[in-house]
Amino acid sequence: MALVNDRPARRVRPGPLLLTMIGVAAALASPTASVKPPEVPPSPRFVRTLDSDEWVRKTIRVQARYSRVLLVDGSPAPARTVVAEPPDLNARAPRVARRVVTVDKVFGSLQEAANAARGGDLVAVAPGTYAGFVIGPKPDAADRRYIHFKALGRPGDVVIDRPSDRDTTWMVLLQAAHHVIVEGFNLAGRAVPGGESVGPNAGIMIDGDFGRTSLQAHHVVLLGNFSHNHARWGFHSTDTHTVLIQDNFFGLSAAEHSGYASDGSDNYVIRRNVFYGSYAGGLQCNLDTVSSFREVLKHKSLAGFPPEVPTRAWALGLVARATELFGRDNFPDGRGTNFIIEENVINANGRRGGGSLNLAGLQDSLVQNNLIYGNFNHGIAQWDDQNPYDSAWAEPGPTSSGQVTGPDDLPLWGCHGNLIRHNTVLMANGERAALQFRNGSWGGRARNNILVNDQGASIEVFNTSVYRLDSGCNVTNAVSYRGMPDGMKTLAVRLDEANHSTTGVTTERLAAEFVAPSGEPWVILDGRWWRLNPDRPDFRPKARSPLLAGTGDPRELATRDLEGRVRQRADIGALAAAPAEAGAGRRGGKR
Repeated sequence: MALVNDRPARRVRPGPLLLTMIGVAAALASPTASVKPPEVPPSPRFVRTLDSDEWVRKTIRVQARYSRVLLVDGSPAPARTVVAEPPDLNARAPRVARRVVTVDKVFGSLQEAANAARGGDLVAVAPGTYAGFVIGPKPDAADRRYIHFKALGRPGDVVIDRPSDRDTTWMVLLQAAHHVIVEGFNLAGRAVPGGESVGPNAGIMIDGDFGRTSLQAHHVVLLGNFSHNHARWGFHSTDTHTVLIQDNFFGLSAAEHSGYASDGSDNYVIRRNVFYGSYAGGLQCNLDTVSSFREVLKHKSLAGFPPEVPTRAWALGLVARATELFGRDNFPDGRGTNFIIEENVINANGRRGGGSLNLAGLQDSLVQNNLIYGNFNHGIAQWDDQNPYDSAWAEPGPTSSGQVTGPDDLPLWGCHGNLIRHNTVLMANGERAALQFRNGSWGGRARNNILVNDQGASIEVFNTSVYRLDSGCNVTNAVSYRGMPDGMKTLAVRLDEANHSTTGVTTERLAAEFVAPSGEPWVILDGRWWRLNPDRPDFRPKARSPLLAGTGDPRELATRDLEGRVRQRADIGALAAAPAEAGAGRRGGKR
């Protein structure tokens, strides 16, 4: 197979899983690349489930008691005891701590405490304003031995307003760290959306730094933080797996996104967060083949691998060789699998463009119960980041169904096999779509969604993504098929126009179906913290809504809705229908 930037007339058929390309790797590897390390590390085991509570219960095993308590307190008379206990991560409301624990050591800075911390420790931080910290891998951190950084006092009493001296690029840097919880901090930047990118790049960075360390960061929990006004992102992650991001506010980023998971990261649960008001995307999960592969090439074990060329053969060869060396899912491979992205609110992002929920290379994942409204960009975008290794298969793509006999005839690093259900996306943008399948984002399944774009496509399907598409029981405006004749639609399993979807629906028509729709912002920034806007819209369907109440596919019923209520029937959208007696008043529920 020639290493040229052209689509070969006759391709070696690698099979549906790109990590089985050992034959391609052998063709590309240099003589030095044939030397294998004495032992390939075992691959991480991911819990495969549609239930995020089950994922948390089986994946994030937090200790019942702390080994030691390290207190960070710059006051002249630090406390000798604190009230704290490990979190119940599946609780819908924060646990009220009642256990009094004795302080073992006191430090004046977060960095000193991070240096001293061991697996099983609580690093309790007294109210005040602090520099951030860097923490690396701790050999004694493990399941039931998490290092828990916890802000004490009321929400917003503990402020991190600058980075540590160890690394000024990030306020908090978890560098190849594992089994760490960061809870309750106000990570306060000073940049404004669309303004100068001043200060650290992000409030929290999770980074395996794989090329240097041979490691990925993993078993990390970001819980209940307020990370805002940073130069680029509220949080950012690269070279990671097994991360829980829950009950946070990320937003008001100057140049880019509220949150950004990148570079071949796998096995995330991102739930019950607010992504708000950033200049570009809301939540970006761009697993980024180019950055991933360049990070892998930094590793000394790949010093003899052929230099990068922008072809599929070269990319598959690198992935196969890296799998031989490091084991599957132990390195950034340019795709992300086994994500659950649910019960998030994404609001007021995107004046620069991009996607409110922008997915590139996300595969075999679940996206459900998200509310996306009042943004200025795409709703849910799925694509391959226009990476160079897919380009010969993506542009212009197939022009007839006969040209597609399987995945090998399509881009490989798009968003494959994702289940997208019970989301509410409301927008008005003639250049964007509420739900997009592009650049080899094939095999998607969409059910029970409200996907309404008043000015452009509600659902947009490209010729490289209609293969094995299964979509229906959605409420939409216009459905658009790009770059394909009608004959190519036979590649789909089911399409909306023939599978119980309602089309031609505008936000004006929908207004009569909701309890109290509006364009009011979801949150109010209140001093050192944030709170829900009491006048935020109520997008619950009315109890007897003929369009939304009980009209979805009961075979694709999410257990709960955006606000944690158990679903009794297949209501369409992120929220279950209101009880029959409910009026337009505000209801309970954290989101």
